[in-house]
Amino acid sequence: MLKRNIAAGLLIASICTGLCSCSNEPQRNVTLYDNDFVIEHYTEGIDVSDKTTYEQIVFTTKYFDIGPHEPRYRGIIYLSDEEASELMDSYEWEETSPEFEFDEVDISGMDEPWYRCNDFTKDTFKFVDVHYAVFNGDVIIFDIQTM
Repeated sequence: MLKRNIAAGLLIASICTGLCSCSNEPQRNVTLYDNDFVIEHYTEGIDVSDKTTYEQIVFTTKYFDIGPHEPRYRGIIYLSDEEASELMDSYEWEETSPEFEFDEVDISGMDEPWYRCNDFTKDTFKFVDVHYAVFNGDVIIFDIQTM
């Protein structure tokens, strides 16, 4: 009887260990893009001819997946001198010190200071949650999550 209980206990332990090894941890997928998709779909008042570099972050699971998985976009919108000047004059900006977190987008060499404006964020980004949108007089750096 004791041997049967020990065998049953070991069997249950091995089954549990096997199930745990097949965990369904989310996989983080980051893809770099260089097109105007974000400008066309989630902004207003930004010219679609502006150059944009951004990364799309999507979480998926390996085995059992319940969606949808709304992507997150982080990147840079490069403005013309005229657009940047107009944008700087259109809003009351306050200086900020954001901490950027990028996987694929290269932001080295970007000048400080950075500015933010809640009115700019509300007027510009549509149908997304904005983690941050900052402007340095030349470029807009954004981090948005679709809903």
